[in-house]
Amino acid sequence: MPASPQILFDDVGFVVVNKPSGMLSEGGGERELDLEGAVSERVGRQVWCCHRLDRLTSGVVVLRKGKRFLKELAAQFESRSVRKEYWLLVDGVWDRRIQKVESNIAPLGRGVHANVERGGKPAASTFQVLGIDEAAKVSWLRGLLKTGRTHQLRLHSLKSGCPVLGDPVYGVGRDDGLFGLHARSLRMKHPESGVALDFEAEPPLAWKPLLASFEA
Repeated sequence: MPASPQILFDDVGFVVVNKPSGMLSEGGGERELDLEGAVSERVGRQVWCCHRLDRLTSGVVVLRKGKRFLKELAAQFESRSVRKEYWLLVDGVWDRRIQKVESNIAPLGRGVHANVERGGKPAASTFQVLGIDEAAKVSWLRGLLKTGRTHQLRLHSLKSGCPVLGDPVYGVGRDDGLFGLHARSLRMKHPESGVALDFEAEPPLAWKPLLASFEA
């Protein structure tokens, strides 16, 4: 069972949380408790995701309360004025010369996508190396999305020869359940005042031993 979401910011019309890995953002229904349901229980009223993260991806998510800021929040996310930064743990030694990856991405079916030569939609990501553990053959990256395609960072790290650590679809799953993609931070404007807001989410506990190895 996934951990509980952590509340990072609770305002009149919206709430910002750190979503745990393994929890659906929405659509759990009666089958399982999703992020919308878990946060609704915590704040005492129904909330809805302004954007989504994949089930396995952890990190910052903004959810709205009612319709008070519906248009203002939707406009920020649709215009891509919200800045999202991701941390990645990837399998292999990343080539530091790779700072931007571009491809066309297309669905293959059953929730699987692929980098394709023809068709699909163009996608671009930028990467910065934060650390490399040569012995363990693991790299720690910062990733930024220039477009918003499904599984984009997972596919672009795969294209670069270093799939996301623990990725059961595009790499190799891990017994400990660690998944190396985390929405580390999000920058937006308050939908009423326009004041700049910055949110940062700690990665899952399973990341700590690996991050410690980079610091060492």
